[in-house]
Amino acid sequence: MLDEFLKNELSFNREAGTYLFYGDDLEKNYRIALEFSAELFSRNIENEDEKSKIKDKTLRNLYSDLMVVDNLNIDTVRDIIKKTYTSSHEGGAKVFILKNIQDIRKESANAMLKIIEEPTRDNFFILISKRLNILSTIKSRSIIYRIRKSTPEELGVDKYVYNFFLGISNDIVEYKEQEIDLMLERSYKSIAGVLKEYEKEKNIVVKIDLYKCLRNFVQESTSLKKYEKIKFAEDIYSNASKESINLIVDYIINLVKKNKNLKEKLEYKKMLRYPVNMKLLLINLLLSV
Repeated sequence: MLDEFLKNELSFNREAGTYLFYGDDLEKNYRIALEFSAELFSRNIENEDEKSKIKDKTLRNLYSDLMVVDNLNIDTVRDIIKKTYTSSHEGGAKVFILKNIQDIRKESANAMLKIIEEPTRDNFFILISKRLNILSTIKSRSIIYRIRKSTPEELGVDKYVYNFFLGISNDIVEYKEQEIDLMLERSYKSIAGVLKEYEKEKNIVVKIDLYKCLRNFVQESTSLKKYEKIKFAEDIYSNASKESINLIVDYIINLVKKNKNLKEKLEYKKMLRYPVNMKLLLINLLLSV
């Protein structure tokens, strides 16, 4: 359900535009981006059945004039530029949803600037980021829209469940469809096996096991020897993708957010945006827990 800000944007009937959707819940940002895209595609259609079909296709990322990009590189940017000058398949708007815009490299960003500053008619760009710390040149060319996390009340869960999933709405919805005991612990020592399974299939059951391993590590951290923490970091590094390491670092920092050394830990999180020695970063972070 779109809020008043996005409804007003639709009422302006813009011929083209660039939006920046930002907020901590990336999956919610993406879901709202899809809903907004569906409205852009169907805004000139009066037949309700036709509008419903367009919305269904869009929400499943099957609409022919929708392009969703997870990570931008220079080749993808060139492909997008070409598509902006081609005719719409459906005879209406074309929408480009660009995820993880905060990670865009300077070369790709420079190539993007012209088309997002002055999009050609019927081309809309929706940039998605967790936070506003993105290139100022991109930010200044976008209509900025903050998407707040859903509250525990809105999601129908208590604060423990909400905090367990860091308030991520998709995870909470999927968890509510399962019968999983969050209080049943999982040893941090099983992290390697859990990560191998998680990389194969990122379902909510395995994700919960991953979170349990991380929570157990934090609980046990004060009694762990240095070599045990280093082994835990090495097990993560050897079995996790960069995306999963980002998730793990974010989760660990949220678990220890009341820690007096939080500022130092947040610096590790910032370093993930740049080419770094990931193994060394993990070791230093986990030694500080």
